[in-house]
Parts: sequence; C-alpha cells; structure tokens
Amino acid sequence: MRLPVAAAAVLCLSTPLLAAGCAPRDSDAAALWRGTLDTLESGTVVVTNPESGIWTDETAWRVVEELRIGTLDDAGPDMFGQIRDLEVDAEGRLWVFESQAQELRVFDAAGAHVRTIGREGGGPGEFAGVMGMTWARDGNLWVVDPSNARISIIDSAGTYVGSHGTIGGWMFVPWPGGVDTQGRFWNFVPDMTATEVRIVMVAHDDAMNPVDTAQVPEYPGERPTFELRNEDTHLVTGVPFAPSLEWRFDPRGYMWFMLTGEYSITQLSLEGDTLRRISREYEPLRVSEEDVDSAMVGLDWFVRHGGKVDRSRIPDTKPATDEFLLDDQGNIWVLPVTGRAEEGRVVDIFDPEGRFLGRIGLPFRLSTNPPPVFREGYLYAVTEDELEVPYVVRARIEKP
Repeated sequence: MRLPVAAAAVLCLSTPLLAAGCAPRDSDAAALWRGTLDTLESGTVVVTNPESGIWTDETAWRVVEELRIGTLDDAGPDMFGQIRDLEVDAEGRLWVFESQAQELRVFDAAGAHVRTIGREGGGPGEFAGVMGMTWARDGNLWVVDPSNARISIIDSAGTYVGSHGTIGGWMFVPWPGGVDTQGRFWNFVPDMTATEVRIVMVAHDDAMNPVDTAQVPEYPGERPTFELRNEDTHLVTGVPFAPSLEWRFDPRGYMWFMLTGEYSITQLSLEGDTLRRISREYEPLRVSEEDVDSAMVGLDWFVRHGGKVDRSRIPDTKPATDEFLLDDQGNIWVLPVTGRAEEGRVVDIFDPEGRFLGRIGLPFRLSTNPPPVFREGYLYAVTEDELEVPYVVRARIEKP
C-alpha cells in the first residue's frame, strides 16, 4: 500500500480456522512439495518454502487474455486517461472509474460501452476525487469520494440513489477498504493522535455506524527515507531499492502484510495476532551502477528543492518482492522483483496453505493500482502500453 496523502496539504488448515472457500487438498501436489510446515506454541503456523515450486510444465497455471478495453486514438468512452478503480458485477459487466474525467463507465461482458454515470462536480451523483469502489451487501455500488466527503451509492442500473457522509480531505491510493463477508463496510481513518499520521481501518454497518476497528501493520523500525526539513519545507522520499512493508485487508476478516526486503508474508487476525508466516528461499538481485544512476535521475526533484541524497545508503541488493494480491480462492499472488523487461509480467503463486506452487508469466504488464479483481476463474485488471496508455483486460486463469 502507498502512504496516505493529505489532499489539502486464508488459509486451508486441518482446523476450522480458515476453512471457508478453500479448495480440496491435492495429495499429488503435497507429495511434490519440499517445504516445511510447523506450528509454534503460540499457534502461529510457519510455512517455509524452497526456491522451486510444486508445478511442472504440465500442471502450471496459465493466464490467457480474452478481452481488452481501451484505445489510443478514439476519443470515445473506451479511451482512458487514468483508471482509479475497477469492479465487476454478477453479469460480468465492468465498472471502470475514469479519474481524469471523474466519471464511472460501464461496459458489458463483450466490452461494449453500456453507459456513463456522473461527472465532475459536487452535486448529487457527481464526483470530485474518487479513490475506490466496492459492492455493498444490498447490491449497490459504493463509490468512495473523500473530496466530496461522501460515499455515493449507485444501483445496478447505474442510477444514483443516495450517499453516506465520510471523512474528507484524505486520499489513500490504492484504496485499502472494502466489504467483508459479514457485510460490514471497511474504510480507513487517519489517527492524528500519533506523532506521525497513522492509518486505522474502521468497520461500519449499513447505516455507516462504526462497529469495529483494526490496526494497520507498521514498518518495523525506522523507514529508510531521505528527508529535507527546514522552516518552510518538509519533504520525504524513499531510499531507492530499500525494503518496504506492503499490506492488504482481507474481506474474510484478516490483515496480511509483506516485508519486501525478505520473502516473507504474514497473516494477522483483526486483533493483531499472528496466524501464519510464509517464506520462500530466493536469490537476491544486485543493484547495478546503472540502477543507481537511474534512481538518482528520479530523485532530481528532491535535489532541486535542496535535499541531499546519500548514495551510500542505497542497498547493494534489490528487495525480493514488490507487491502481493489475494484471489477469491485464498491463493496468494506475489509480484517478485525482476529485471526491467519482466517487471509486472511474472507472478509467484502460493496456495491457501502457503505452499509455493510456482511462477507464471502474464501476457500483459499487471498494474496493482488499482488492484485487480479475481472472480470465478477470471482476472480483471488494468495494464498500460509502452506509451503508458491504460487498458482494462479480462483474462482466463487456466488450471490444468
């Protein structure tokens, strides 16, 4: 997840713990696995994976692109500038929020444009700074718009039917919230009582009354950053190739986080208890002089404002991972750090128990902002071409 910006300034276990939605255990795959699974006295399950996975060439999954929506030349509704979020309904229609136009565009399962909803503004049914969307328990689409300090409610026919008030002025992109399996709506709030801004996730009922909270995982120790602070300016930027902590809310009622400097994924209960740790052996990639020179170019803006960059603080090796995703079957999709040509085009997949299945290639460069949607064997995602023009894609996940 990305840091918040002020707009103004699942596992299949032998126990019933996480049994819901898990696929049957594949005894043949289990026999091929060369990792270890241990349970600590605390109850934490520790899964250690070797560098190689279970899959063979015959059993590895494949991702096959079926549909692409977008254009470079046409000025119609399928021309996108910046896609803020993506959702899919029960009929396979794609609901795409176009951020530059601040409008919601709906496409049918064949990719044809159905309707456009809303426009930029502050009136009912208008949008100002949408950062995310989710389907509520009543079947309506909730569109989170902190710039208008509200959540707009759109029914399945595309009609604006009302709104809920919400905290305004704070953007968190990609939006980390959603609706859990109990039908509760989760959104973030900034905790202003801390010395630095922290994020707390809050659950709400259908009337938007807060009913539960969960702490967001925090980076262990001091964040590796370059900082410029004086009477007029306070700028902070990350150290290139330094590790980070990425986290995701699981609608089944959990938090997950990944330390990218290691190959480590941890599952937490909403109360903060560690349920499972998953790791994988890997060979770290070296940071070349060319990598450092390229990173320094990206920090020109910081230097121009008076900041100082200490090259010696740039690590010698790259992080193991970049991001991770949770699909609707409990599998974990990890984007490893790779060479530039493969960036966003390969994924490591772990089964619901945390066993490393293997690495697959993607037919497109996968964007995690907005997060992809996994639905009944399909992957819906945003990708960009070499000119950074965004497209929406639907791909079939084949599992031999």
